[in-house]
Amino acid sequence: MKKLRILIGDPGVTPDFFGVIGLEATHPEKKIYTRHAQRFKKKPDESKQQYYNRVANHFSKLHNKLHFDLIILEKNFDYEEVSKAFARLPITYVTTLTQLTTKTRQKGFSIDKNFMIKWLKTEYKNHTIQLPSIHSDEIKELINQRNEISGITGPSGHTSFKRQRNRHDDLFMPELIGCNAIRIWWDEQ
Repeated sequence: MKKLRILIGDPGVTPDFFGVIGLEATHPEKKIYTRHAQRFKKKPDESKQQYYNRVANHFSKLHNKLHFDLIILEKNFDYEEVSKAFARLPITYVTTLTQLTTKTRQKGFSIDKNFMIKWLKTEYKNHTIQLPSIHSDEIKELINQRNEISGITGPSGHTSFKRQRNRHDDLFMPELIGCNAIRIWWDEQ
């Protein structure tokens, strides 16, 4: 049985929470196991760069201990600061878009959020994605974030997904990004 281990992070749009998820996928069994979930909050006395350095140190320690095959970060408005802090790690940066066009698809490393949320909702129902049996506060938060994503179907039949206003998606987005990488890996096997 083949395995793929991925560590994924979402710096967030503002330095509010930095969500981190560790996933392990198997093939041909096609199961995804959540192995790590953690959130980081910027301390009041920290600069943005110190905050990102602290999270990067955590990533580095986890990677040294668990040897991930792939480390992915969502690319956002703080990309410059984040990329400086994570420079010593083999990071793949991705962007998520709600409307993925042919042009953006050709650039690579872009994820169609609506497609992936629909895929995730199916895989949750099929029990493809497994959570630890003992739920930490972060796993409980991930479950809450999953449940807060709702779909709206327009007149054309296209479904778009939204999260509830003023709610976080700092653990859900790394799960979405990691599962997209796993879905592609499964297709390549």
